[in-house]
Amino acid sequence: MRAICFTFLCATIPSAYAQESSRNAPTTSDNTTTMDTIRVTAPRPEVLDLYKFKNPIDPKPTHFDRSMREMPSMEEISMNGGVIPLLVGYMAQKVATGVKKIPGWKDHEQPATARPPPLTEEQMDRAVRLLEPSPTP
Repeated sequence: MRAICFTFLCATIPSAYAQESSRNAPTTSDNTTTMDTIRVTAPRPEVLDLYKFKNPIDPKPTHFDRSMREMPSMEEISMNGGVIPLLVGYMAQKVATGVKKIPGWKDHEQPATARPPPLTEEQMDRAVRLLEPSPTP
């Protein structure tokens, strides 16, 4: 690699000196024309935007989608305060799961218990009789 760089430098240095000497040499011809500087640029390459169009198919969430939570990206971590709050929240979750294993611990969510119906059998029969259409003479 060094040999290639050395060869390249040896080839370009004499041409650079030749260009400088030609610039410094006085011109004897008055019929030379100077053109404006032309800037040539290549067209910009097309960038593939993956979020340009919305997916026409909207899949419904499955049980797996509801129970899985993806790890936040580095941008989301930095927008939410950095790594320390993320680790504090992670440790709080682990402490909460450990506390639930303590004997005698009751979850905050208790199973529902059914209550008795608000009306007795007599009251329900009376309500049905009152709501039945009466025969019209």
